[in-house]
Amino acid sequence: MALSKSDFTLAQSCATKLYYKKKGYPTSMESDDFMDYLAEGGYIVGKLATLLYPDGIPIETGSDHELAVVITEQYMKQENITLFEPSIRANGKIVRVDILEKKGKVLNLIEVKSKSWSSADDDKSELSEKIEDVTYQYLVLQEAFPDYEINPYLFVPDRAKTTSIEGLNTIFKVNPGNNDKESKFKYFNVEVDEERIPELLKDDLMVLVDVKEEVLRQLPEIKRLAKIYLKSLKGNLTKIKVPLSKGCFGCQFSETNNDFPVSGYGECWKDMPNPKHHIKDVYYGGALGANKLYDDIMIPGKKLSMYDIPDEDIKKKRGERQRIQLDNTKTGTEWHSDSMEAELNMWEYPLHFIDFETSMSALPFHKDMRPYELVAFQWSCHTIRSRGAEPEHAEWISLEPSFPNFKFAEALMNQVGLNGTFLMWSPYENTILKTIYYQMEDYGYKNPDLNAWLEQMVKIDGEGGLLTDQCVFTREHYFHPSMKGSASIKVTLPAVLIENRAERPRQWLKNFNEGVSLYEETTDGGLADPYKLLPNITSGVESASISGGGDALRAYGDVLFGIHKGNKDVIEAYRRGLLNYCKLDTLAMVIIWEHWNWLSS
Repeated sequence: MALSKSDFTLAQSCATKLYYKKKGYPTSMESDDFMDYLAEGGYIVGKLATLLYPDGIPIETGSDHELAVVITEQYMKQENITLFEPSIRANGKIVRVDILEKKGKVLNLIEVKSKSWSSADDDKSELSEKIEDVTYQYLVLQEAFPDYEINPYLFVPDRAKTTSIEGLNTIFKVNPGNNDKESKFKYFNVEVDEERIPELLKDDLMVLVDVKEEVLRQLPEIKRLAKIYLKSLKGNLTKIKVPLSKGCFGCQFSETNNDFPVSGYGECWKDMPNPKHHIKDVYYGGALGANKLYDDIMIPGKKLSMYDIPDEDIKKKRGERQRIQLDNTKTGTEWHSDSMEAELNMWEYPLHFIDFETSMSALPFHKDMRPYELVAFQWSCHTIRSRGAEPEHAEWISLEPSFPNFKFAEALMNQVGLNGTFLMWSPYENTILKTIYYQMEDYGYKNPDLNAWLEQMVKIDGEGGLLTDQCVFTREHYFHPSMKGSASIKVTLPAVLIENRAERPRQWLKNFNEGVSLYEETTDGGLADPYKLLPNITSGVESASISGGGDALRAYGDVLFGIHKGNKDVIEAYRRGLLNYCKLDTLAMVIIWEHWNWLSS
């Protein structure tokens, strides 16, 4: 049983996970749409990188690593050759290298990553995790080819550069490959517009980063760890036991299926108590002694109830919210602050509840953009004109292959102006508008009205700004036991609907959109989570739904360069799904605000 690069990387996060991976335990990442999107982005960058090595030969064996090793060995007998995805085995370890150049007795090891880096800064610290990956590959190549000089590189998009190509991403199209059901690994094939390859070769958006100094520095420790991991794979597979810690709470091996009725996480924690009100659900539990309270005292002492937390530890920056959570969870009561009504009365009408959807791609969508530069493609806004008025909804979306940011901001400016109170959930909307403000200067976009509007609307350098953060308001003024340690809109809305009996929110959900109701009563008289009632997308998108930001981001990528690029029916289905999702975000803000008023009345 060989130790692959992905095995090593996983073991670095937790050595016990290596056992679960090799045994085939199910993981939550297998159905993570956001991770799928990242994977597809990585394939596009990988395809671009291979275009820059036109003499390269791909080793196309899918998950058959043994065959890949044999084919690679044959090719490596040549004096000079460039290989894509060659498989190298040495002393129980195996790696598939993205690009391997052989020039006589010199090997250039090139690892392609979609993570960007700025050549202008020359600071490689942000690449440390990726360099560790390269170091493991370097170790295997060093053992397989001891007489060779090996030069390790990272090949990444360069944030210091801009693309000269409009619609760079649209030159590519991602298609599903022949996925290996046994390995559960998803493959994607990337098509490229052959006529535009000369443009791609001239664009020079990628940068080759020499990481040999960093690799040699890490090599002794990587070699030591690899020996430990390999030992657990020899003979009967053995589990490397790692002390339980707060980090376990986010373990991806938390799923079960017919073959594994107990999850990997469940195996590790089988001898531990599982109280109803667990410490993993405490608001900012990591702030309690910088994890030492959990990792050094509570978990070793099997004290996992949030009520086992000593009172003296609930006194720091976030202690007030933690105390509210503990007290009201114990009594099962909804809480709001004494000052909530007064604070709400300070909000001036009209009230504008705003939400954005955006995308950032390793390869820019548009000319003069940098890697991972922001694209704002959708907004939703619910406006309450006066006390007791019904919410008015407006929305804007662009699924066209053109730079949308300035039209996005102009449409929002024309909708909301500068009068009233502008509400968002988290500082993200402020960040987006600030980015667009600076993009106007970078792109030379002239609109004095928009420039002046953004200067008043946005907090720049910590000063000014008109946006009010409804999430911050929640943390300061509202709690429900079902929210546990979160104040996200996805947990606050269902919490509110458990308690609220007012008629207006029910009507809004019943009449959400033409032909779409998000109203469903629960057995106790509350309402079901509307996010779970959003309709699935049809018209060729298999089992797809848009009920989260990751779904929206993937949908936008699919429209421009993905599997359904150019399919009008699917694009229209995406458009409807995106509009429903973003509209629900702002309606959720209205319903939560309405509930706060209902509580105060």
